[in-house]
Amino acid sequence: MFFDHSSIPAADESLTTDGRRKRTILTRKRIVAALTALMREGHVAPTAQDVSLRANVGLRTVFRHFDDMETLYREVDLEVQSTVASILNLELKAGHWRDRLSENIKARCRLYDTITPFLVSAQVHRHESTQIDTNLKRHVALERTILKRLLPKSLVADKARFEALLMLLSPQAWMRLRREQGLSSAAAINCVQLSAQALVA
Repeated sequence: MFFDHSSIPAADESLTTDGRRKRTILTRKRIVAALTALMREGHVAPTAQDVSLRANVGLRTVFRHFDDMETLYREVDLEVQSTVASILNLELKAGHWRDRLSENIKARCRLYDTITPFLVSAQVHRHESTQIDTNLKRHVALERTILKRLLPKSLVADKARFEALLMLLSPQAWMRLRREQGLSSAAAINCVQLSAQALVA
């Protein structure tokens, strides 16, 4: 008597496919997290080998999920830009525009301390990636839009003072205060606040 194969339940292909998809997503996240961790530690341009070792995956696996390192850097940059936008767009509670500006400065400075390693890396790689270059320009445009919302129209119309304030509140100015001038976070925030108050006086 032949064995009746019809009595064996067929494998659920949807479950198998779903399992593979979940593993793919998890591996991809591990690779992105590995690059993020390396950049946060101060590695400006980690290699694919660095990433594969940190993620504990093979080098081929890295390139199975990402066409090249530029694609991987873009993935991290998009996550950073999303974080930046969410912080800069936070609803401010203060009533007077000067107090809202002060709130925004504190939020910006705390954010910059967090994302400085990624901004440094983005500057290094912007010449290799039109997407990263576009994202950095978009970030400046977002900073400009938010600052315009915070200030009275008379200050926005004063081009010299507005542009000076925009530069003062940039991540580049923050990095200068923290890295080159060696100020603590609290001292740097105080410096930005005093300078901003002088500009809008």
